[in-house]
Amino acid sequence: MQKSLINKILLLLLDNMVWLLCLISIIAFSLLSERFFTPTTLLSIIPRVTTIGLLVIGQSFAMLTGHFDLSAESVVGLCAFVGALLIATPELGGWGTMLPAAPVIVIVLAMGLVIGVVNGFMVTKLRINSLVYTIAMLILLRGILYVISSSTSASQLGDTFGWLGGGTLFTFMVDGKPIGFQVSLIFMVLAFAVAFLITRYTQFGRNMYAVGSNREAAESSGIRSERVVFFVYVISGLCSALAGWLIAGRMDSATMGLGAGWIFPIQAAVIIGGISLAGGRGNLIGAMGGVLLWGILETGLFIIMASPWTVDAIRGGLLLLAILLDASKVHYMQRRALHEKLGKSPIGVSDTSLGF
Repeated sequence: MQKSLINKILLLLLDNMVWLLCLISIIAFSLLSERFFTPTTLLSIIPRVTTIGLLVIGQSFAMLTGHFDLSAESVVGLCAFVGALLIATPELGGWGTMLPAAPVIVIVLAMGLVIGVVNGFMVTKLRINSLVYTIAMLILLRGILYVISSSTSASQLGDTFGWLGGGTLFTFMVDGKPIGFQVSLIFMVLAFAVAFLITRYTQFGRNMYAVGSNREAAESSGIRSERVVFFVYVISGLCSALAGWLIAGRMDSATMGLGAGWIFPIQAAVIIGGISLAGGRGNLIGAMGGVLLWGILETGLFIIMASPWTVDAIRGGLLLLAILLDASKVHYMQRRALHEKLGKSPIGVSDTSLGF
C-alpha cells in the first residue's frame, strides 16, 4: 500500500514537474533582479510567447496521436510574410497590392489550412514518416519564402491587421504607470482553454489519445485513425497561420527569417509540459505550463542580461531535461504495466527477481 502511494506521488510529480520549474524560475529571477517580480514584467511574459503557444497547441495535437509537425515554424514565417507583402506598399517592401486587412487575414488563415491539408494527406494517405516529411516541408516552405520576394522585410501593416498581436483591451495604472492588458494574452488563454476542452471532453479528443496509445487497438474498436491524424494536421496548420498573423501584427512587420529556429522551444515546451513523445499521454494544461516556463526563462534572462551563450546553454538544457522527464515517465509506465500484468498470475506474484 505504501509503495503504491509512493508510485502515485512519483507519477503526479513527473506529470506536474513543469509547474514546479515555473515556481523555481520565478523565485530565482526575483532574487537575481528586483525588476522581474513586477506587474509590468509578469504581464509581459504571456504576450512574448503567444506565438509559440499557438504552435505548441498544434504540436501537442500531433504528438498526442504519435506524430510530429516540425514544419510549423516555416508555416508561421510564410503566412506572416505573405500577409505583410499583400498589405505593405512597394516602398516598404510589399508587392504593391496593398489589400485591406480583412481579405489578407482570410488568405493567411487559408494558407495554413491548405498546408495542413497537404501535410495530413501525405502522412495518412501516402504513409510517409511524419518526422522526415515535416522536416522536408520545413526546408521547402522556408525556401519558398525566400523566393517569393526580393525584399527581406515588409512593414507598416496597419492597426486592423495588428489588433490580435499588438492590440490592447484596456489600460490600468500601477504605481503611476499605465499598463496595457493585451489582446494576445486573452487570446492565448482562450486558445488553450478550447484545445483542452477538445482533448478532454469531445469524441475527437478521446480518439486522439486512443490513436496515440495504440493505433491498431483504436482501429479495431472502430476509430478511423487516418481521419483523426488528418484533422490533427489541419488544426496544426491553422494554429501556425494564426501564429503568423499574430506575430506579424505584433511586430507591424514580417521578415524572411521570421520563425526560424522556433522548433526547439516548441518541442521543449510540449515535452516538458507532459505530452509524451510516445503519444497518447499528456494534457494541454501541462503544455501551457511549458509555454509559461519558456516565457519566464526568456523574460528573466533578458532582464539579467545573460550572455547569448548562457541563453543557448539553458535552452539546450531545458530541451534535454524535457526528454529525460519523458523517458522517465515512459519507463515508469512500462514497468507499472508489466507489474500489473505479472501480478495477475501466480508466477508474477512469486517472482521477486524483477525488482517490483
